[in-house]
Amino acid sequence: MFYSGIIIFFGVHLVPLITRLRLFLKDRLGEGSYMGLFSIVSLTGILLIIFGYESNSNFQYSINGKAYIYAKYVMFFALTLNIAAVMPTYIKKYTKHPMSLGIAIWTVLHLLVNPDTASIILFGSFLAYSTVSVLVAELRESNSELVNPKVLYDIFAIALGIALTFLTYNFHEYLSGVKLT
Repeated sequence: MFYSGIIIFFGVHLVPLITRLRLFLKDRLGEGSYMGLFSIVSLTGILLIIFGYESNSNFQYSINGKAYIYAKYVMFFALTLNIAAVMPTYIKKYTKHPMSLGIAIWTVLHLLVNPDTASIILFGSFLAYSTVSVLVAELRESNSELVNPKVLYDIFAIALGIALTFLTYNFHEYLSGVKLT
């Protein structure tokens, strides 16, 4: 289930990176149906990953203890970047690929503290995807400028980043089954 979920989730997320395939599917299905199908397949993949994930004691390297100390601060940056990616912010304008950067930060942190094989496959897949996403975007040379960034959105993204970091840190056990101490 776990591996099928990874293949499904990242497989459907590769479709938007292939311009001709994405345009063909949007033309064939329509924008709404394409987005709906994309969402359903993504959700199916993520649910298979969640229900199929089994951490094991087969460690590939030692846990980085300092990563635990700084985790909530690092996660604040990762979450804020992901939030800023969907708003007209200066963060988005100057980081260029804030969602991919936020995902990369999140995955590196999780790789530092989860050295078991399943976690390496899971978080390594997210890191690989975020890297490929940036490379494809750069190769496309899409110079789509942010039309009108506003500081208010940056402040809102930072405030949401703080709130989400607080919630994630305090409810991590309920989200992932792993208690943060």
